[in-house]
Amino acid sequence: MDTLKLENISVKGSATVELKNGRGKTIEKVEGNNFISSTVLNHALRALQRSFFSIPFNNRDFYDISDFFPTTMLYTDRAVAENPLTEVAVTGSVIGFSSLDGNTAVNARRGIINTTESSHNVNRTRIVCDWPTDRGNGVCRSIYFTLGETLPTLSPPMHTLNAVQHSIDNGTLRYSFITSNNGDLFLGNNTSAVIHQLRNNMIISNTIPSPSGFVGWPNWFTVIGNNVYSLSNRNLFVTPVGGTTSTLLASNVGDVNHQALLAIGNIIHTFPTHANPPTFNINRYDVGTMQQLTPITITPSIPWEARQTSFPLSNTVIRGGHSTGNFVDLNLTTLQVSDTRIPTGSSSVTLHGGNFVMLSPRSKIQNFFTSPNMNPANMFSRLLLPANITKTSANTLKITYDFNYV
Repeated sequence: MDTLKLENISVKGSATVELKNGRGKTIEKVEGNNFISSTVLNHALRALQRSFFSIPFNNRDFYDISDFFPTTMLYTDRAVAENPLTEVAVTGSVIGFSSLDGNTAVNARRGIINTTESSHNVNRTRIVCDWPTDRGNGVCRSIYFTLGETLPTLSPPMHTLNAVQHSIDNGTLRYSFITSNNGDLFLGNNTSAVIHQLRNNMIISNTIPSPSGFVGWPNWFTVIGNNVYSLSNRNLFVTPVGGTTSTLLASNVGDVNHQALLAIGNIIHTFPTHANPPTFNINRYDVGTMQQLTPITITPSIPWEARQTSFPLSNTVIRGGHSTGNFVDLNLTTLQVSDTRIPTGSSSVTLHGGNFVMLSPRSKIQNFFTSPNMNPANMFSRLLLPANITKTSANTLKITYDFNYV
C-alpha cells in the first residue's frame, strides 16, 4: 500500500557564505543548513496527493518541488533561532537580495546571480549570487529564498488530507469567526457577546466584553497577549481573557460602526467589513503606547471583504473573506486589494501554528494547508548562519546555495 507523507518530500539545502577583500581573497567563510517553509512543503504534499490519485498508475507524474522554485535570494540580519513549524515569512532587515532572473537594475542591496557557477541537474540545484563592494553592505545572518509568483492553488476543501478535526459541542450556538493568539484559538459569532478560548480541543475560558461589540458581524474582536480588544459604537475596549469587566481605551476609533478588528504585533487595525473602490481607511491604535496612529488610506481596484475572515498573512498583508466568493489580500505597502482566487467555502480561516485553520459553517474546526498568495514577505526557505558575516564597502560577498533532492 502506497503512503503519502510529508517527510517523503525531501529537499535539503545548505549554503556557503564567503566574504572577500578587495583583491578577491576569502577572509571569512561560514556554512549552514536550511529548512523549507512548512507552507511550501504542505502545498507540495497536496500537489503530490492530487497527482497520486488522479493519474493512472503507470503514468504517475509525481510532483517535483522544483517545479515551483523560488525566484529571489535575500539575506537579513535576523539572528533569532529557527522554528520550521511556524515560520512562514521573511523577518529582519533585508540587507541584500538577488533576483534569479538576472535582473540587474540599480539598487543598493541588489546582487547578481552568477550564471557561470550556478548549475542544475536531477540531484541538485546550485545557485550562486555575488554582491560587489557597493551593494548589500551590512550584517548577513539569515539567508532566505522567496517566491515572487503565485503558486497553483486548490480550494480549501481539497486540502484536508491528515487534517486534525476538532468537534465542538456548542449546543445551538454556531461559531462563525476564528482567530489565533499565543497558541490558542478564539471563537466568536455575530449573535452572541461570548468569546470562547479553545486549547487542545477544549474550551478553557469565556470572555464577555461589556458593553458588547457585536453588531451583525463576527470579527468584532481581536486578542493580544492576555487581553481581548473589542469595538462598541466606535469605542475601543479591553477585557482580560476570561473576564467580564471592560475598560475604555479610546473613543472615535474607526470611520463607521461596522468595523472589524485585527492585531499585528501590538497595533490594532480597524477597517470596514466591506468596502468598495476608490478608497477606505484603516485606523490604527498602539496598545503599547496607548496612542492612535495615523490612518492608512487604501486605494483598491476591487472590493474588500472581511465579514467572516480577517487575519495577518504577514506583517504587511491582511487576508479577508466573506461567506461567498474568494479570499482577498490587502497589502499595507502597495495599498491595494488582490483576489487570491481561493474560494472561501463559507468558512472563516486564520493562520495558527504555521498552518491554516478553517472553521466550517457547522462549527467544525480543522487544520488544512493551502498556498497563500506568495509575495516577497512569504518565504520558501530559511538558513540561519552560526555567526554574523558583516559586509562593508571594502568587501565583496559570495553565497553558494545548494538544494539537494534526496
